[in-house]
Amino acid sequence: MKEIVEKILNTTLRHFRGNCPLDITDLVFLEIEKSFMSNYEKGVKVNGVEKLNRFIGKHIKEYWNLKNEGRCDNPQSKLITSYEQHSNY
Repeated sequence: MKEIVEKILNTTLRHFRGNCPLDITDLVFLEIEKSFMSNYEKGVKVNGVEKLNRFIGKHIKEYWNLKNEGRCDNPQSKLITSYEQHSNY
């Protein structure tokens, strides 16, 4: 999943790199829903949903060197129930 997250951040969402929206994690999960569900489901089978989702969120933060800005309990993605909001400010 690491490579998929990086691919999403480097292509589809790259225009947010300098001005990262708080919901970047939700946006990545929405892209996973659209184009990478088979990879995601394989990752869930190996690691479990909670561990995989935490890994994805942490990797987004580290890859773009973002700061935590508080929890969101109302994501658009159906793959997560909440997420840490991030920004690069």
